[in-house]
Amino acid sequence: MAREIIFNNLEAELVRARLIKGVLASMLGISVGSMSSKFTGKTEFTLDEMLKIKEILESYNKTTYKLDDLFERSE
Repeated sequence: MAREIIFNNLEAELVRARLIKGVLASMLGISVGSMSSKFTGKTEFTLDEMLKIKEILESYNKTTYKLDDLFERSE
């Protein structure tokens, strides 16, 4: 059974930026499998990854974000 995405805000902002997880994984220097594990909560995002994602999304979406909002768990 597939695990559910638990970062709905982050997922929505990726859609808004028109970024797919594979591209984001490449930008972070991690595998697509590793990215998938992070989105489902199997493994945790590192602070460095979270900060990089925030920076990428701010650049693409021309807005600012709070880490707490982007990485709020939607369980």
